Amino acid sequence: MCGILGYVLDQNVDTLNEEVIKSAIEKIHHRGPDHTGFWFSKDGKLALAHKRLSIIDTSHNANQPLLSSQRNMSIIFNGEIYNYQNLRQELINQNYKFKSTSDTEVILNGYQAWGKNLFKKLEGMFAFAIFDLKDNKLFLARDRAGEKPLFYSQIGDSLFFSSEIKPLLDFDLIKKDINTRSLNHLFSKGYSPNSETIFSDISKLDAGHFLEYELDSGILNIEEYWSLKGKFNERILRNPSEYQNEEYLLNKLEILLENSIDKQLNADVPVGMLLSGGVDSSLLVSLASRNRKNLTTFNVKFSGYSEHDESHYARQIAEHFHCNHHEIEASEIEPNIIEKLSFFYDDPIFDTSMIPTYLLSESVSNYCKVAIGGDGGDELFGGYPHYNKLLNIYNKTKYIPPFLLKNFSRIMELFLPIGLKGKKTISFYGTDLSKDYPNISEFYSSREREKIFNNQNIRIEKINKIFKYDFLDSHNLIDRATFHDFKQYLREDLLVKVDRAGMANSLEIRSPFLDPSLIEFAFDEVPSFLKVSKFKRKILLKKLARKVLPDNFNIERKQGFSMPLQSLFSEDKWREYFHQKVENADPHIFNKKNIYNLLNSLGPMHNNEERVAGIIFFMCWVEKFKPNF
Repeated sequence: MCGILGYVLDQNVDTLNEEVIKSAIEKIHHRGPDHTGFWFSKDGKLALAHKRLSIIDTSHNANQPLLSSQRNMSIIFNGEIYNYQNLRQELINQNYKFKSTSDTEVILNGYQAWGKNLFKKLEGMFAFAIFDLKDNKLFLARDRAGEKPLFYSQIGDSLFFSSEIKPLLDFDLIKKDINTRSLNHLFSKGYSPNSETIFSDISKLDAGHFLEYELDSGILNIEEYWSLKGKFNERILRNPSEYQNEEYLLNKLEILLENSIDKQLNADVPVGMLLSGGVDSSLLVSLASRNRKNLTTFNVKFSGYSEHDESHYARQIAEHFHCNHHEIEASEIEPNIIEKLSFFYDDPIFDTSMIPTYLLSESVSNYCKVAIGGDGGDELFGGYPHYNKLLNIYNKTKYIPPFLLKNFSRIMELFLPIGLKGKKTISFYGTDLSKDYPNISEFYSSREREKIFNNQNIRIEKINKIFKYDFLDSHNLIDRATFHDFKQYLREDLLVKVDRAGMANSLEIRSPFLDPSLIEFAFDEVPSFLKVSKFKRKILLKKLARKVLPDNFNIERKQGFSMPLQSLFSEDKWREYFHQKVENADPHIFNKKNIYNLLNSLGPMHNNEERVAGIIFFMCWVEKFKPNF
């Protein structure tokens, strides 16, 4: 796990002083404090910088940038390849030589052996860059699920890339102009969309894609090497009678998950497990304990807020499987943590669970460099409560003309105040659930966004008019819902939250549910009726939980690493902090009067805590990065 940074300079651009990239890479020192390395081409037009967190082969032989034996290729890599040992042996059989036991060298030799076909062979989380001086090309690649970030900026024929946005802003060619399309998306859904970021000059390489840049011509080409949509389409054509029986699917799930966990527990440094006490993390601990003894587990404890303190469930699992368990006390959370986090989330998201995730990562990093988490289980196997809600709404309204429901929903939304409990559910009725998918976590509607911003350069637009999502062409609501949440919410929110919180503390967090074999199994083989029904969720996954977890464990709960927002925000220190942030905000950007009204709406009758936290976080982010509006 590491941080990467590099560039290709246009021949008409003056060669940069090496001190620029040496200074820029320090902005992501937290991603890899164990070693800093650089590589520069003879003419100074190409550069690579690397921050290393040593996980596999901790010797200097695995330091990066890593050069090929012919010295005509160079790689920098962020992530872990879980099947690297098998690939390494395959390459040795083809007479490739190795000077280290690292997975980085496997990628470099694998690229020489298989070219673009390498990407399909890799199992793991990764973002890497390879300068191929033999063919005069640069390759960038990102893993299937999007666990590891990769940003890039093409200015003329110059190309810059990095694990995070911060280092890119050190290069004068890259401007800080706000991308108002992404700003609209952020304030609607809570994250930037797909390949865009909050800055106009900076893009994300999409998950499951690679980028090829020809150094001579400046031609940039992006290709998708893996598609989840194809897996769904295969299943859509299948008759229900062709599905494997439930016992077969249950056994296959158990085998795939156990194998994935076993691979991801491999490291040359201590490994811990994040244990929320929910079904997903408890399942992982249960299956991990079959092959590993004395597992080390960690839980966040909110002892001052009984409704959010589920540490006893985690403790029950830890005791049952004889784990070395640690409880992280998080009762006292200071408001200024929002300012600290705004530095790490340089492409901002609105997700308050970043706070307990950060606090947990901070404590876990004192014990180990690697932790196992449960991300992906909800999207793969249907775990979110809104799946039941949407299914029930669809069944009640499928014979009512969509235009009637849409008009009813629109009228109600106009008159109901922001955040009023039940307003979000009413908005679901305005979506044609036979073919579309609603915005589940809408923070601010277009009308509400108009009240927040004063700056005339910020054009308020409806999200469905400016972004076209890769929707699944299926009449099955649960298929469309899980597909969308995997490609959008998981990728652009949850995995961003986990990566930045973990790496801010030099901690690598792995997700066994996101093994390619499990992703493809969930979306190609498991039918929707074994995921969600009218009253049940995670049907197949919970059947496995009943098989392997203690009989007295309550598997019907849904908690995870969340915060007691309503209780926290009622405290004087949080209210004072929020009001001070609004008072100090730039009046040319923000409409303070309307934002004060939002602050005053906090309370049991409204669900505005996440909205308020989001806008305060954005104010802190603006202070930190000083973007151009």
